[in-house]
Amino acid sequence: MTPWNFAQLPGLEEEKTLLRQLSSGAKIPHALLFLGDYGSGTLGLALAFARLVLCESSGTEEPCEQCSGCRKTAGWVHPDLHFSFPVVGTRQTSRMHLASWRSTISADPYFTPAAWFDIQGGEDKKQGNINVDECHEIIEKLNVTVVEGAYKILILWGAEFLGTEGNRLLKLIEEPPDRSLFLIIGADTTRILPTVLSRCQLIKVRPFRDEEVAEALIAHSLAGEVEAIQMAFLADGNIHEAFRLAGSGEWEIAAQFLQWMRSCYRKVGIDTLRLAETLAAFNREDQKTFLTYALHFVRQMVRAHSGMTDKIRLSGADLQAARDMAGLFDLDRLEELAEMFRQALYSVERNAQSRLLFVHLSVQMHALFHDRIRYLNTQNVFS
Repeated sequence: MTPWNFAQLPGLEEEKTLLRQLSSGAKIPHALLFLGDYGSGTLGLALAFARLVLCESSGTEEPCEQCSGCRKTAGWVHPDLHFSFPVVGTRQTSRMHLASWRSTISADPYFTPAAWFDIQGGEDKKQGNINVDECHEIIEKLNVTVVEGAYKILILWGAEFLGTEGNRLLKLIEEPPDRSLFLIIGADTTRILPTVLSRCQLIKVRPFRDEEVAEALIAHSLAGEVEAIQMAFLADGNIHEAFRLAGSGEWEIAAQFLQWMRSCYRKVGIDTLRLAETLAAFNREDQKTFLTYALHFVRQMVRAHSGMTDKIRLSGADLQAARDMAGLFDLDRLEELAEMFRQALYSVERNAQSRLLFVHLSVQMHALFHDRIRYLNTQNVFS
């Protein structure tokens, strides 16, 4: 596996330039907060920055990959690089999950808290947190002497999971031991302790653009060009979601959705029921992907209906289908359609009976098409 560096992150050139300038300066700010959605480049940028700071070659824009520091950070085992992150369970700390963490960030530094808790096998995702025991370990880690690098660095991922226990760290963040860096990753400032926010220099990380998400999919050999841009539209700047879509099997969701829509338009007959059975046979994650795409498609229909054709996040046959179908609905009906898919997604997440769900959806879809079409006298765009 290629050691992690800035070059592996698609785009984000402004953020990379700023971090390279900071790494080459005489004094690096002692606490940086990388703020952006999970699934964006926040963690990847922090990891690449840490590796560059601990590289023993000077004046480079990427880790040299030759020195002792680079060889150790390549496997995340440098003695001056520490990690803290939310874990599931009482009296659990990051130290107990380091092997899993290292393999996860090497493969996919775009993962979300929910995905991380799944990896840990947590039954209740809400239980993940950075607890008082973890705070004590953070203090211990940063009070040791620098071993061999220019700095000792703590990457704290999941600032939102640092509750009131985080107040124990405030003095450490404000007046850290000599040659110490805090690299903190978070997404929601309303859930991050204001006292932590006030002590950090903010690095705002924008979402990935569609072409950057597609580039990452192609670079990891997860999709061809056409499939990559479809997944990028649906992932909406979240590379982890794009990776999940690519890993769900052969990309046929869009074609299956349009086939199902056309069948529901004609009539709820044997063909439609067979399609409903097919959808019901999907595993739960693929059903969620299907319904997420359905909701995405309806939102693009709203844009087409409102004349915002340059804003539609679809391509090829999907784009033309959205334009055609938008004429069969008014905005009230499109909102009904969106709510129908939202409710179905909610039901799937709570293990609803799949066959009944998709048969019911098919009947609802047919009714929505034809209640409106009775008054419009439109041509059949599905023929």
